Amino acid sequence: MSPPDRVASIRTEPLPTTRAHPPVVAIVGAHGGAGTSTLARWWAPAADCGQAWPGSVQTTQRVVVAARLCLPGLVACADRLREWHVGTAPDGVEIVGVVLSAARPGRVPASVRRYRAVVEDLVEHVWDIGWHDELIERELAELAEFTPFDPVPRRRARLTQAVPLDVHHVGSELIDALARAAKNLIDQQDSER
Repeated sequence: MSPPDRVASIRTEPLPTTRAHPPVVAIVGAHGGAGTSTLARWWAPAADCGQAWPGSVQTTQRVVVAARLCLPGLVACADRLREWHVGTAPDGVEIVGVVLSAARPGRVPASVRRYRAVVEDLVEHVWDIGWHDELIERELAELAEFTPFDPVPRRRARLTQAVPLDVHHVGSELIDALARAAKNLIDQQDSER
């Protein structure tokens, strides 16, 4: 596997702590408009890393790659994943999964569904976030946030009151994936002693 023609930049400064605890995962956009700011706002344990890899060992280097569910978004996402696989991402970066956000309401075209399989072959977890019309009329600061162990929100709650059901579901699965990764690392370190 060869690296993509264009590689992501590297953020050398530590990720900021903007909430009660430091972030446990960085949201890295595969392309502009991937929704990193919204996802980082929705998930309290996350930080928006823009389109740059987190290169500072002082904060988390666990990454969720974000992309729109459209052909350009999937191609950019596959490029970031290939970049990581061939080792051109900073040392220590660990990709936990990919979040694909709907590019529009409605059905996903067959060509996009086919290319999605390329992305799924490159990473263990691929999560989906649907289209949410209310985002068009909300500022980031207005959005509710998900924290681990939050109860499941009401089905039609406003985005200012609770995260959408799919965002809650993906947030819960993300926390589980992060916990498994941490446990695997601890088990590996114990076995090496």
